[in-house]
Amino acid sequence: GRYLATPFTNGLAATHQIAVGGKFMGGHKFTVGPMENGQITCDDGPILQGFPSEATCGPVTLNYNGMGKLVDDAQSKLEKHIVHFDMPSMKLHIQILRWANHLNVKITMPPQATGMDGSCGNFNGNAIDDSTEAITARMGGRVAMGELLFRQAVSTSGAVVKTIADCVQTVRQHAIDLCQKNMQVGAQQVLMDSCIFDVCFGGDQYAGENGLAQLQ
Repeated sequence: GRYLATPFTNGLAATHQIAVGGKFMGGHKFTVGPMENGQITCDDGPILQGFPSEATCGPVTLNYNGMGKLVDDAQSKLEKHIVHFDMPSMKLHIQILRWANHLNVKITMPPQATGMDGSCGNFNGNAIDDSTEAITARMGGRVAMGELLFRQAVSTSGAVVKTIADCVQTVRQHAIDLCQKNMQVGAQQVLMDSCIFDVCFGGDQYAGENGLAQLQ
């Protein structure tokens, strides 16, 4: 995935583009970007240009329509543009919701016998080692150029990383109250901290998104 700030995230990164490729794709590459400044491609050629529409990319079946569950109910009044990526042989389904300048992505698949890891964690049932710090420690902060599926790398600003400690106390308390309301009782602290951070620097709507993520 590629993560960039949007005009509405106060400098925080949101998912801007997703690329899927590798041996399991038979050498093919599939990418999706947002509505205003992205496109849907297979092997760098545009596909799914109609709405609704369907296509294939190597072994994958693709459907582009308005059917699917939203991550954020605050966006329920907006028209939905959702790409469905299906690969039955791997029991893999990816739902990609395209918004004006970001994406919401939900990946459904069984654990891999050889192990797995990435931005969403390592699927070992332990949310504690799925924090940003833990994932970065295991995998590094950027994809090596030789493994990059995007056509170009994006430069970063090198800005100082914010922590919960940088959140103004009154805003932090509001975030704590809101996250406690939206998260299930007994939520692991790493999930609660993630919710508090997102609300502090992104906005109240992220409390609902973190609550939904906890249920998945």
